[in-house]
Amino acid sequence: MNTVANCLAIAFTLHFLWSYYWTCYSKGYKIDVWHFGLGVNLFVIHWMLPFSRSNLNMFVLGPVLWHHAAPFVDEAYFISAAGYAAILLGGSLWRVRLGWGLRRAFSRAVELPARGVLIIVRSRRLVIVHCLIGITLMGIALAIYFSISGFGFNLRGLLLVFPALRALAQFAAFYSILAGGYAFARYAMYREREMLLLTLIIAVGFIFYGERSNIIVLFSTVALVTLIRLRRRARLLYLAAAILATLFAVMLLDALRNPHFSLGNVLTSFGFSIFYGNSFSDTRDFAIILSYWDGHLMLGKTYLAGLIAFIPRFVSSFRDTWAIGVVTARLAGFSPLEHPGLRVGLFGEAFLNFGMAGVILVGLFSGMVVRLIDLRVKQSLAELPRSGVRVYAYFILAYWTAAAQNSSAASSFYTVLVFIGVSWVMIRASRFLKLPLG
Repeated sequence: MNTVANCLAIAFTLHFLWSYYWTCYSKGYKIDVWHFGLGVNLFVIHWMLPFSRSNLNMFVLGPVLWHHAAPFVDEAYFISAAGYAAILLGGSLWRVRLGWGLRRAFSRAVELPARGVLIIVRSRRLVIVHCLIGITLMGIALAIYFSISGFGFNLRGLLLVFPALRALAQFAAFYSILAGGYAFARYAMYREREMLLLTLIIAVGFIFYGERSNIIVLFSTVALVTLIRLRRRARLLYLAAAILATLFAVMLLDALRNPHFSLGNVLTSFGFSIFYGNSFSDTRDFAIILSYWDGHLMLGKTYLAGLIAFIPRFVSSFRDTWAIGVVTARLAGFSPLEHPGLRVGLFGEAFLNFGMAGVILVGLFSGMVVRLIDLRVKQSLAELPRSGVRVYAYFILAYWTAAAQNSSAASSFYTVLVFIGVSWVMIRASRFLKLPLG
């Protein structure tokens, strides 16, 4: 099984290199949305396989838990590899023409949120108001955190034992990511200094949240669009340096949550933290879940718990039982009050609920949506090379795939709907009062 898995990982790597050269580099791009997404998945699923198998994981998990999970690493890999293959197939479906109008109908349905977001990102005043709303909500959440636990950098840790604050904190975080991301986009396009200031304030707030991924998401869209816009002028060396800097920032923010923080320990354990820490351990952690799972499909219960994410867990026994974080924590023998749950990768939840059929469907859908974003981004940059702020609206479609891959992201999609709804109210009010929103 190890040999088959290794050959499969090598085959997917060679396919990525072939695809990158012929459909990205030879077309004049150093990077694009499609290959950026594939590259991240390639690293997490395929390149991390040797490290997911390594016995050094016992220093992170402990000898008992590691020896229990180790025999299931290859199974976890094969499931994720099947999902990766489905992503490739889903992306290639845009080349298939049956004459039934399926591609056009799919793109119109999926792109609806992008049309609403486009109105927002084009309005300077709307973006400022949204940023102020997000900063205010984050300030309230952090004030409650400091009043309970004192000054610190781990609001996420408090949310495990104080669930009443979870809904506000998560809503504030998602709202601020949207607002801050579009503020930074406007700064990149128009050099509006107040937009940069608002973005930095939100980023500082996330440091106290202890949320590494939120800070990365805040800036990554603009960085990716900039690299795509530069086409062949983009320097891959700078991209590699940016990735290394991002990885170091991830490790640094993770260490800040430790009460015995030491910069020296961060520097000395940098490589170990990347390959054996919790940031890219999807295959290893999914193996832990498989080792305890009884094989009975959950038949959508965790997705339903995500679908009703607008109901706080502390008032819903169903959500408090079937939320994916609770399920994975309990399967591995952890208390949901002490552990936020294990990472099961892009396809772990689909497999636990619907088996391989769920993995294939999620992969096909993800591939189609990411390829659509890639196509629309390139079209926007080609049509509006100097003022393509429209390009940033299409990245909202990623929330579709995130919700399909992990039900915990459903709450962020609801935040998108609130974000657009608040904008609609402000637009209607400004028209009634005859106030400009430019």
